[in-house]
Amino acid sequence: MAAVPHLLGFRPDDSLVLVAVHGTGRDRRLGVVARADLPLPDDVDAVVGGCAARVAATGPPEVQAIVVGGPAATGDPPRQDVADAARAAFAGHGIGVPTRLWVPRIAGGAGWRCYPPCDCRGTVGPTDDSPVAAAAAWLGRVTYGSRAELEASLAPGPRRPRLAGLLHAEREAAVLDRELGGPAAARRDLAAVAAARDEVAAGRVLTDTEIARVAVALGDPAVRDVAVGWALDRGEGVAAAAEALWTVLVRALPAPEVADPAVLLACAQLARGGSGLVGIALERARRADPGHRLAGLVATLLAAGAGPEAMRSAFREASAESLAHLRGRAG
Repeated sequence: MAAVPHLLGFRPDDSLVLVAVHGTGRDRRLGVVARADLPLPDDVDAVVGGCAARVAATGPPEVQAIVVGGPAATGDPPRQDVADAARAAFAGHGIGVPTRLWVPRIAGGAGWRCYPPCDCRGTVGPTDDSPVAAAAAWLGRVTYGSRAELEASLAPGPRRPRLAGLLHAEREAAVLDRELGGPAAARRDLAAVAAARDEVAAGRVLTDTEIARVAVALGDPAVRDVAVGWALDRGEGVAAAAEALWTVLVRALPAPEVADPAVLLACAQLARGGSGLVGIALERARRADPGHRLAGLVATLLAAGAGPEAMRSAFREASAESLAHLRGRAG
C-alpha cells in the first residue's frame, strides 16, 4: 500500500484505488493502478463498474481494492458499499478481489483494516523509503501531496500578451512554407522542435517566439508523431528533455495549440508506465481540441485496457512510420 502514491503520482484522498496483480509466488508483480473519487451511494455501481472494466481489460488474475478516506471508522470500516461493489464488479469478469481494505490516508504509520469478514489490520509502512519510492526518484518522477497539487503542476503560467499574435504569424508562415517548401517544410518543423527540446534540456528559457514556432510545428501530424517516439529514446536524456519541453508548452500555450504538447506529455508518462498526470494531460488536450486524433487514439487504448508495453509499441510504430515518411520525402 505504501507504494500507491508513487504509482499514481500523488497521495489519493477519498478515493477507491484498484491495483492489478499479475503472476504468482515470487513472480507476482503489480499491473495497472486505477483510481476514482469515492462515489455518491446512487453512483457506486456505475463508477466502480466502469473503473473495474478498465482494469479487467488488462487481464490480471486478481485485484486489490483499497478505499481511502470516507467517514471516520467507529465500527466496521466505512464505505462497505464501495468495497462490495468492487468485488462484485470483478467477479463479473472472473477476477478475484482477495484483498479489500480501508485506510484513512496513505501515510506511514496510518492504521488500515480489512473489510468483513476478514478482521486483519495493521499500519502503513514508510511511503518515502521503499523500492518503489527510490525507483520513482531515480526516474525523476515527482509524487505530489494531492491530486490538486498534481493538477496545479500543469496550470497555465503568467499571461503572455504577445503570444496570440506570434502564433497567428507563425501559422500564416507555416501555411506558406508548406505550400512552397514542399517536403522540406516538415523537416524544418521537426528540426525546430528538436532544437527547442535541446534548449530546454540545457536549462535555457524559451522565448515567446520560439514557443510559437514549436507550437505551430507540432501542428503537422507527421512531426508530432515522430516526437511521440522521443519518449522511448533513452540515449542522452532525450526522453526527459522532450517531457520537459512538453511541460513548458502545456503551461504556456492556449487552446487549441496546447492540445499537441498535452497529448505528447500524456504519451511520455504512459511510456514510463503511466501516472495520474496522464488523465490530467489528456483531459487538457481533449478540452482544447475535442477532435484531436492522437488524443482520441490514446484514450481509446486506455479504455481498452492497453498496458505500458502495448502503449510503447503503438508509439514506436507511429513514430517510425512518420519518420520513414519524412525521410521518404527527402528522396
